[in-house]
Amino acid sequence: MESPIELGIILVVAFVPAIIYMLWIRSAEVHEREPFLAVEGVFIYGLVVALGMAFVLEVVAMIALRSIGGGMLDPQAGTVLMAVVLAPLIEEFTKLTGVFTVTRRLTEPENGLVYGAAVGLGFAAGENVLYYSTAWTEGFEILVITVIARTITSTLLHTSASAISGFGVSRSKCLRTWYGTLSSWSPYYLAAVAIHAVFNLLASLGSDIFPEAGTEASFIALLLSVVLVWSTVRYIRRKIIELDRHNVGGQIRCQ
Repeated sequence: MESPIELGIILVVAFVPAIIYMLWIRSAEVHEREPFLAVEGVFIYGLVVALGMAFVLEVVAMIALRSIGGGMLDPQAGTVLMAVVLAPLIEEFTKLTGVFTVTRRLTEPENGLVYGAAVGLGFAAGENVLYYSTAWTEGFEILVITVIARTITSTLLHTSASAISGFGVSRSKCLRTWYGTLSSWSPYYLAAVAIHAVFNLLASLGSDIFPEAGTEASFIALLLSVVLVWSTVRYIRRKIIELDRHNVGGQIRCQ
């Protein structure tokens, strides 16, 4: 059990980067910027509801895996299956439900990107608290390394993946309003799952799941994961700016 000071440190390093990222993403929209309280509400949804649902569903999935495997499923294969397939499917779904709670606010296509990123950052902040609590028990140096690694990788992974699926929801709504065209958000959800899966695979190569992977392979995997999440989140922010400028003054609205 952490002391109040230790818990305070963990909360600061888990939440401050996530909040800074959230403000950075939100600031990309200049015209009719989304209200801070609304974005914060979705952030809290990701922290409490989406993360809670994901935890329950992943526990159920793990139990199902063991039951179906009947003890014959290789532990390494089961871990990889959970990390690369089931966890991305579950977590991107639970985060996406946060965007559906604010569909009335998706009056512009870029709003889905903003709210999707917010729910992902709330999810990441809560997840980071769990990881940092474990890292603290292994020593301060391990905590520092974990904080740095997750701040520049996992936190932005959740931001970018859920922003993409959130954009699918707002785009679908706007296309129906503007052109009467039916459009599904599911391809964007699957794109988010794919990004999440690739990231988790790269992370697995750098962990003890694959002890046979050497130091060079682990370093390359880490480097690729950083490139993946940073390039994606920067693209998302540029997309928000592009859509916002295209619709200056909010002349085009989604009903």
